[in-house]
Amino acid sequence: MRRTVAISLGAIVLASLLGASVRAIAETPARPVDAQRLVFLLEYVGTDYDGAVRDGAVLNQLEYGEVLRFTKQLIREYGASPGRSEAVVAGLRELEQSIERRAPAAEVWSATRRLLPEFARTLGGAARPSAPPNLADGRRLWAADCAPCHGPAGAGDGPASPDMEPPPTALRGEYLDRLAPRQVYSAVSFGVDGTAMPSFQAYSEQQRWDVAFFVMTLRVEFDPKRPAGGSPPTLDEIAASSNLELLDLLRKTRPDASPREVDYYRVNFASADGGGATAGSAGGPGLAVAVQLQDVFSSVADRIFPRVVGVTSYVRDPAWSPEKLQAERGDAWMVSNPDMLRYPGFRPVRSGSGFLIDDEGYVLSCDHIVRDQPGETVELVDVELPDQPHYPTRIVGTEPTLDLAVLRIGDLPKPIDAAPLEIADSDRVQVGHWLIALGDPPGAEKTFSVGVVSAPPERQCYQAQISATRLQTSLVVPPGGQGGPVVDIHGRVVGMVVGGAPDGSPTAHVLPANLVWNLYEALKVAQSRRSPWIGASVLELPLLRKRLEGQPAKTKTTIPMTGVYIDDVFDPSPASRVGVRPGDFLVALGGHKLLSVADFQTWLYVLGIGKDVQLDLVRDGKPMQVRATIEVRPENATTR
Repeated sequence: MRRTVAISLGAIVLASLLGASVRAIAETPARPVDAQRLVFLLEYVGTDYDGAVRDGAVLNQLEYGEVLRFTKQLIREYGASPGRSEAVVAGLRELEQSIERRAPAAEVWSATRRLLPEFARTLGGAARPSAPPNLADGRRLWAADCAPCHGPAGAGDGPASPDMEPPPTALRGEYLDRLAPRQVYSAVSFGVDGTAMPSFQAYSEQQRWDVAFFVMTLRVEFDPKRPAGGSPPTLDEIAASSNLELLDLLRKTRPDASPREVDYYRVNFASADGGGATAGSAGGPGLAVAVQLQDVFSSVADRIFPRVVGVTSYVRDPAWSPEKLQAERGDAWMVSNPDMLRYPGFRPVRSGSGFLIDDEGYVLSCDHIVRDQPGETVELVDVELPDQPHYPTRIVGTEPTLDLAVLRIGDLPKPIDAAPLEIADSDRVQVGHWLIALGDPPGAEKTFSVGVVSAPPERQCYQAQISATRLQTSLVVPPGGQGGPVVDIHGRVVGMVVGGAPDGSPTAHVLPANLVWNLYEALKVAQSRRSPWIGASVLELPLLRKRLEGQPAKTKTTIPMTGVYIDDVFDPSPASRVGVRPGDFLVALGGHKLLSVADFQTWLYVLGIGKDVQLDLVRDGKPMQVRATIEVRPENATTR
């Protein structure tokens, strides 16, 4: 089976016999054992037998004769090696018998793959990469030296292929699935004298591995997907294994592993080695750690982005028309921006990100995104899911002071194909913990920012200073990422990016998840779009006790068993007008006992603006009751 193509893979395979023509080598007397050559020859017999025999019949007598002769040569040369295994010798003879009886191709291929590990070990080893390959370099080498014959995608349809007989090998289907990168590496390492196929010894060892690994990405429907779990194969295993073998390896621990996960390891082999191969490269052990961290970041992105959405608000435009929009934009394209045309009679005013809380269609985003220029909530909100379908969305409720909005997509067509987000306890974050902010504003843009916690929130109550309730971070998030989730290194939501301070600080402002979740539940019930208040700033009792530790006994106060501590009162306000003072304890609001600041916040929303409520207080150890009306928070009541 002589190949005459410039770089036909089948021709390269036959070049395994150290540079002479195939027929001449087959007739060459035995020579000193060459481990790489023999390993490659056994691999060749397994993959190319399928081109010689099909359904028990010989398709190509020349190829069949060559495969059979190569098998006999393997028996002869391996049998003469000093480290031979008698079990391997017996296996080679059984392989010969299978070929003689024209066994199915899958049986012959499986027999060669079973023999290879011990065959290579007893010969002293096979070729292995000394460092992770560079797929970008492999792609360039393929385009320059391989694509003229094999075609850009390896389909055997390069510009030089019409004049070649036989035609270049098509890297498709089972043929490619049975190839291992090591076999391609060995093929590229040799040439075929007397044919148009040269030796590629001019390539460095690294370049040969680069091309070999790139060839594996030519699989039809190649679409890497990060494995859900399990131990990754080593770089050596990836190099020596075919796609079929890697898939079988993954399914030993996860029966539902897919070919897409094999594809993942074809392009993420550096981290798969647990740092071994990477540690031997230029970056040293530190690079191995960095690659592992990089892999964690990528894993978080894979899990979280399917739940991140784009949010756009629209207002009515009486003068709306496609022609007017095109003229205003100076747009010469025949189809204008689809966002401008999606809802006739409406024009977009703001956009940003959000994230799906559940499969019922609830979305968290920013209040400022769903308000028009005068500050009123808009009539129409559009949510774009990650695969870019668009849905009109209802505003359930908003908290303008904290810049939080709860939305709901009316009719999700099906559950989102991603696990629900896990909400973490944001009170547990510590200085230096990793944070990742993800955004997916409308269109192709995505945002992904990595930072750390600078300081946890000082308090839970947002009645006075808003910044005291926020996570302080080093994150820098573009405006389109506002409304997106902030997750920890495990991918658990610890907060949400909201609008920044008036000073234009570049660091992201993050509402902690505990506060977000509490308000989310309250807004689902209250469906409010304004900030309620009574003018009191409150603390958790455990935090008060901590503050009082170490103080003289005379400065301490009698703390009730339940309630919240009022540490400040705004004047004028509903609370100040009825005599509430700093130092009081609020134990019930509107007849509802308070066990935490979260309870206080929840009942403010649920009872609602305009509601006259009873405040059950404790002052100097004595109970008292007053009545106040919940009002809208004035703009001057909040310090950013």
